[in-house]
Amino acid sequence: MQTLKNILIIILIPIFGFAFFILYLDYLEEPKSEFSNYVEAKTSGIMDRGWIPTYIPKSAIDIQEQHDIDTNWVKMTFKYTIGDIKDTKEACESMEYIDNGIKFNCKYFSNNVSIILYDSGYAKLSSSPDYKNSNKYEETNNLP
Repeated sequence: MQTLKNILIIILIPIFGFAFFILYLDYLEEPKSEFSNYVEAKTSGIMDRGWIPTYIPKSAIDIQEQHDIDTNWVKMTFKYTIGDIKDTKEACESMEYIDNGIKFNCKYFSNNVSIILYDSGYAKLSSSPDYKNSNKYEETNNLP
């Protein structure tokens, strides 16, 4: 009985260790950040590193962000004060009214960015590299 217990321990410890290691690598590859408001996100340096555009509404709160270090995609949600669209509107290339809000198509570094500001005060942002319009793959792959 004791031998069976020892064998199970010897087998299970490496399996759990390996599983934890894989989960940790995933966390390092796709870190998540939370900020209570725009100012907190800005002072954290995440905007300077290019993960969150500076032109999201300044009223943004409850910011949830996740990005992939290798591919440079970003996905984010936040709440905002309805009507606070000036900076987003000025920075983006196009604006489209949708049934329940406004969709902005923008650029940030070499990324295509889509921001949807819903009429409810909820917002979603997603971005991905624009490889076909960059000069070299390396330039877009090495963004901050």
